[in-house]
Amino acid sequence: MAIPTDRIYSLEGKGLKLTTAEDIEPYLAELRNVENLEEVRLNGNTLGAEASKALASVLKTKKTLKVATLHDIFTSRLKDEVKESVVAICEALGELPDLVEVNLSDNAFGPLGAESMAPFLARHTKLEVLKLNNNGLGIQGGTTIARALLECHAECEKQGLQPALRTLVCGRNRLENGAAPEFARAFAALKTLREVRMPQNGIRPEGIAELVAGLSHNTELGVLDLQDNTFTASGSQALAVALAKWETLEALNIGDCLLGAEGGRLVIQALKNRHTLKTVNLQYNEIENDGAVALSESLRTLKVLESLELNGNRFDAEGDAVELIKAALSENDLDDDILGSLSDMEELTDDEDEEDESDDEKDEAEQPTSAAKADEQLADLVDEMKKQLSI
Repeated sequence: MAIPTDRIYSLEGKGLKLTTAEDIEPYLAELRNVENLEEVRLNGNTLGAEASKALASVLKTKKTLKVATLHDIFTSRLKDEVKESVVAICEALGELPDLVEVNLSDNAFGPLGAESMAPFLARHTKLEVLKLNNNGLGIQGGTTIARALLECHAECEKQGLQPALRTLVCGRNRLENGAAPEFARAFAALKTLREVRMPQNGIRPEGIAELVAGLSHNTELGVLDLQDNTFTASGSQALAVALAKWETLEALNIGDCLLGAEGGRLVIQALKNRHTLKTVNLQYNEIENDGAVALSESLRTLKVLESLELNGNRFDAEGDAVELIKAALSENDLDDDILGSLSDMEELTDDEDEEDESDDEKDEAEQPTSAAKADEQLADLVDEMKKQLSI
């Protein structure tokens, strides 16, 4: 539901440098006069510690505030100054009973900022949307945020409340594998997430497997963006297992994730019967011709698809597999326009072609036992992930 404009206060994109309490006072005077304030937008300015403290003193009086848009507000500020600012602002936000959304993206506060906001995250049980994109959290900061979310879940249980968090954006934060276990535990505990975006975090297959295992407990997940992390076959296998749980998934972005030929096949086969999917990004994943053929089969069940990105993979843009994909789209009365550009497809080298032929011969020889082995591997992987997450 859109917020009425007379209940929004905005300094968005004005490029103001507000260092002292005196600098920010003219704007705070305006803010004080907004009755029934529901959203504040301060992004695109830069606030010093004293200005932030003055802002906090006014914000905490605005008990009707629902949305705090505070991304990109500390440009050129020193770390200690930013820490003071985050502490003051988050303490004020913690006093607002109706607050449901906070955006602190594009503020380079790192692990210190995460520590500063952790108490707010741990006790604000009504928070539904948390956006922390490009904050330089690293493993330490990411772990701090995830633990705060776990503490908030415990607080909800203590008060007999359902966890409120629905959306988490935490991309470009160098979380790597080190932060994955705590996020996985938080995800598994919450069970309420509907949108998770964690692109460009340097997470490798083991961490991916942990994350998607935790996310599999969020059965109403509608949007998953893990672009530009590293899956390979093992991470892809874990995702394939988790996909079976997300019956309302609408958007999947795993472009630039190095699925590989085997991993690509596993994920593509798991997309079958995900009837609610509207957008799928599989770009630059080394998916080969057999994966593209398998995709044409899965597409027959995706009747509400609106966007399919396959550029940068390893099959012929004008080959039979693409014709099969287009035919599958046509069968569902969907336009070819759904299929994005295929202008940057990667070609296999002669050596790779020979390796593929050898692999095909080997696969034929092992065909009677391969399906059983795959089932056993999937079962073992799920068991192992459950043990790691203690779920």
